[in-house]
Amino acid sequence: MENSVDTIIGINVSLKGNLYNKGSVQVNGSVDGEVKSDENILVGETAKIKGPVVAKKIEVSGEVRGLVEAADKLEINPTGKIYGDVNAKILIIKEGAVFVGKSIMPNETGLPEKNPETKEEVEDKAEEKTEDRVGFFSKK
Repeated sequence: MENSVDTIIGINVSLKGNLYNKGSVQVNGSVDGEVKSDENILVGETAKIKGPVVAKKIEVSGEVRGLVEAADKLEINPTGKIYGDVNAKILIIKEGAVFVGKSIMPNETGLPEKNPETKEEVEDKAEEKTEDRVGFFSKK
């Protein structure tokens, strides 16, 4: 990250709860909750975050389990692991990194593409198709 870090969560720190900071944050310990910054977040190699991570720029060298939202850029380093969905304008996944989830990138207006159907709508459509097939086969 280009900017200096305002807040550091040390390697031996275990935090339960949400962390909000206007400046940059570096996490080297563990956080069970949301980590949010108006600037940058650096997830160090020893870090484990369970919860959403939201910032302008995010660099992951440790582990994140949850949604990751980067307004500008998300970079997953070779030691980085993300288990969850990501939303980023620019996404860089380096060789050796682990990413299990789906990626959503903004359209030309800067807003993420919206999935036209919710999970419930998809399930309802599948149920309707099944009912149609059952009805079809039962009629002779």
